[in-house]
Amino acid sequence: MNKKKMRHKLILSLISEKKINTQQELQSELLKNGVVITQATLSRDIKELHLIKASGNQYEVHKISPSRWEERLRFYMEDALIMLKPVQNQVILKTLPGLAQSFGSILDSMQLPEITATVCGDDTCLIICNDNETAINCFNQLCNYTPPFFFSDK
Repeated sequence: MNKKKMRHKLILSLISEKKINTQQELQSELLKNGVVITQATLSRDIKELHLIKASGNQYEVHKISPSRWEERLRFYMEDALIMLKPVQNQVILKTLPGLAQSFGSILDSMQLPEITATVCGDDTCLIICNDNETAINCFNQLCNYTPPFFFSDK
């Protein structure tokens, strides 16, 4: 297990065992367990682990279930998808203006193994995969969320 995964596991363990109200408290607990971490890295970890401040002002895990992300992706594709096309080791996703970053955020949250990264502008989301074959697999998987007849000739 790499350092990041071990750190994430420790963070989840700490917040389940103790009431931790601030990043400084969490950073201190990590240090007690031999993990030196910067505030910036801790902030990224908190975001990646979907930690939120709950009632009582302490951190806890808050995840939207995968099916909710899938529903959201389906909804966005139905309302805002303009084009979906594989190109070499990438998939190009064109949207209505202003919505590409929303698509990227949803795809990142779904944590699809085919997707290495997403880079989004105003109306284009570039989905980067490891190779051409993975991009085709990613494209085929994303096609499952497109509206019926999206690819048909009108």
